Amino acid sequence: MRRLTAWLVTAAVSLGSASADVPYNAPGAMNPVIPGYFADPTVKKFGDTYYMYATTDGSGAGFGPAQLWSSKDFVNWTLMPMNWPDSHWIWAPDVMLNKNDGKYYYVYCQPCQIHVGSGETPRGPWHNILGESEAVLVPDRFVTNAITLDGQTFVDDDGSIYMYWGTWGIYDGFGCGAGKLTPDMKGFTETRLIPNTEVTDFFEAPFVLKRNGTYYFMYSSGSCHDHTYRVQYATSDKPLGPYTYRGCLLESNADGTVHGPGHHSVLQESDNYYIVYHRHDNPHSNRGFHRQLCIDKLEFAADGSIKPITPTHKGIGALAKSSVTSPNLAFGKSVKASSSYDSDFKAEYAVDDNNGTLWRPKGMGQEWLEIDLGKKEDIRTIWTQWEYGTQFYQYLIETSLDGKSWDIFADKRDNRLAGSPMVDFGNTEARYVRVTFTGGQKNGFGGAIWNIKIFGDIEESCPQQWLGLTAADWDGRRWNNNEGQLGGYFTLKSGEARSCRVDGRDALVLQPGTVLEYANPLLSPAKPHTLSAMEHINGKWTAADLGNALTDGRITISSGDRQLTITNLRFYNWKQEPVETEFDLTTDIRRMPVADNLLNGIVVDINADNFATGDTIPYFDNNGVEGYFEAMSQPAVITEIEGKKAFKFDGSQVYMSSFALPATLRDNAPYTLEMWILNPEIAENECIADFTTSHDELEKIMAVNGTEPRCGVMQHYGWYEDAGWKDVKNLEGKWQHVYVCFDGRMERVYINDNLVSEKDIQLLVKPSQYITLGRNAERDWPFTGYLHSLKLWDEYIPYNK
Repeated sequence: MRRLTAWLVTAAVSLGSASADVPYNAPGAMNPVIPGYFADPTVKKFGDTYYMYATTDGSGAGFGPAQLWSSKDFVNWTLMPMNWPDSHWIWAPDVMLNKNDGKYYYVYCQPCQIHVGSGETPRGPWHNILGESEAVLVPDRFVTNAITLDGQTFVDDDGSIYMYWGTWGIYDGFGCGAGKLTPDMKGFTETRLIPNTEVTDFFEAPFVLKRNGTYYFMYSSGSCHDHTYRVQYATSDKPLGPYTYRGCLLESNADGTVHGPGHHSVLQESDNYYIVYHRHDNPHSNRGFHRQLCIDKLEFAADGSIKPITPTHKGIGALAKSSVTSPNLAFGKSVKASSSYDSDFKAEYAVDDNNGTLWRPKGMGQEWLEIDLGKKEDIRTIWTQWEYGTQFYQYLIETSLDGKSWDIFADKRDNRLAGSPMVDFGNTEARYVRVTFTGGQKNGFGGAIWNIKIFGDIEESCPQQWLGLTAADWDGRRWNNNEGQLGGYFTLKSGEARSCRVDGRDALVLQPGTVLEYANPLLSPAKPHTLSAMEHINGKWTAADLGNALTDGRITISSGDRQLTITNLRFYNWKQEPVETEFDLTTDIRRMPVADNLLNGIVVDINADNFATGDTIPYFDNNGVEGYFEAMSQPAVITEIEGKKAFKFDGSQVYMSSFALPATLRDNAPYTLEMWILNPEIAENECIADFTTSHDELEKIMAVNGTEPRCGVMQHYGWYEDAGWKDVKNLEGKWQHVYVCFDGRMERVYINDNLVSEKDIQLLVKPSQYITLGRNAERDWPFTGYLHSLKLWDEYIPYNK
């Protein structure tokens, strides 16, 4: 207790006095409250648990997956996956408890429609109340001149339920859609447009609360991409208005470190109110889609008006007794790393207990971070909060007494479980702790870490899946727990087992007399838990009888005197509701593939010098990965112009590769592109090479030559991520040496030795069937010029003149 008290005092001192804020990178700062990129939060308290529902950000434009965060104290949060929605976009979720039927309702939107699901717990499982998974409750313009987005519910004192929605409500005659829902939530008894003449500068994100008979209609104004985003409010004596504008509540701070705060919700705890909102990350990422969640106090004046809110970095701290019982031994300790990206992503940020600062290594390979605790300590638990909690990371944690000889604390090099924090348990004494990133689910994200927390006691309060095993985890000798937090494996104690396909599922078949055993001292039937698995019996899949499988320190699976066919074994360190277990017993564990990081080096290598002037080229070999390019129409002729040989394109030539883009270039993978081109007359958009067949947002790597200043050099189908050059027209009839290098964060574009574009971007490149030259994959944007050479690497190679 003395150690914990001392640590709390130290943290309090680091945050400064109660009245003063702290810098965004101050150790121990409580804002943001969540380690990761999330936006559009709705915060609720059901029972003794706080739930945070939010858009998954930092993944393009809110592309999921479905998730929630739970906490007992409002400081220590655990990411939990949900079964629904399963749509491409999952924006601005809201959850409410309908006291009319005792069910929870989950509201979310995608452009431009609102969907509603119901469930028996705040975690789901959810099912669309209208039947089909993507059935729409509120279509676009359901209320005239209200663009449908950002649905938010409000329950009045009499139990009536209202919904408010809208975006881009700034146009003349536009505003916010609103309506009173039917008791079954499947329709409306009345609707109204709350016009922007009542709610000045209404843009989106409505939220309504009631206090002392007054309805407070709060909303966001400005652009969510920049500093103008802010929260304003209006009041009324009726839930649907009319409303009277009252002013601005929350806006960017003076130094810009609280940037674009908005799209909020409000949590009421007795007579205290708290506003939860998102703001842009520090340093600010391009486009403003790497947002983070924060909380500050919301207070009312004596006349009922809301006092202007000063956004803070220090936040508010715990709202209940801490769920963590021991101090974080890593806080503020000395640290070193294999590399750091730059001064904005220092190694010490991994041990500062601040969700707004991040250690980011330079490379994408096996980067490491080493913490010196200062003296020998007992180590029982290590929490690692990786940059993206919604995708899995593979890693190794080692400990040492002298910094030279190392022992394995946790081996997660085969991990397939996403989560935050990743919790690893052990029992050792050490002074040094080293975490090494070894791989993960997606290319181009590397081993960036928000926080590493080290505890001398067992800290098992995070509700998580401790065991998750499918038949794919059987290696012939062991059943590996690759989808569970505890890691480890079931040992084959006797008999034999094999994996095979049974009735539509991958299954593990145990012959009679076979025993599998999993050992871990944390396992106990006396603790809250849920253990389940599927068994194939009498020709169908059903719940396995595991009544006696769990004993102190072990789980034993025995086939007895019969053949046992089993899969999807799950163990949670918390007690599920029956409906959650029932869902697990009909749903397979989703085993995501590991990203391919075995680099090819040069992928595409084309050079006109390999041919004679005058040659007609119907097809030619690629000098990178194995394969060739073939003309789909009129072939190009090798021409000499301005001292270089070149493929001549007149707009009718299109070449297609026989090979696909390698998997090493998927997701956000680093790449380097180099080409020599000459274009006599540069049009708005001309495609030299399209390396991807997908055409959704951020899924493109396409080299172009056009006059469009926003996207005339590189296109990713991202309004902010594309690159152009306003002076490219001056290069007509001249050779252009174009060099593009992307390291997974910054993309730099050089033309004739001049840096013409430099910005942080994020890509979402999908599997691609072929590469095209001369036009894009859709056969648009013909190139009318000369191509001397083209090279593409699946690695970052910085430009060197």
